[in-house]
Amino acid sequence: MISMDVKTSNIITMIAGVIFIGLGINNILHSSQWWRYVTFIIGIIIFAMGAYGYKTGRRF
Repeated sequence: MISMDVKTSNIITMIAGVIFIGLGINNILHSSQWWRYVTFIIGIIIFAMGAYGYKTGRRF
């Protein structure tokens, strides 16, 4: 594992969150199962953790 500073790892976490949100939106548009919302919600949670960590300068 590459050692990263906290800021970089939080940016990567936010990018992962955005990807999950995008996948969630895609699932919502193209399917009708309840679990399509799970990806979207996970994405929001991941993004929020990254944004919080970036703001406070800490890893969650």
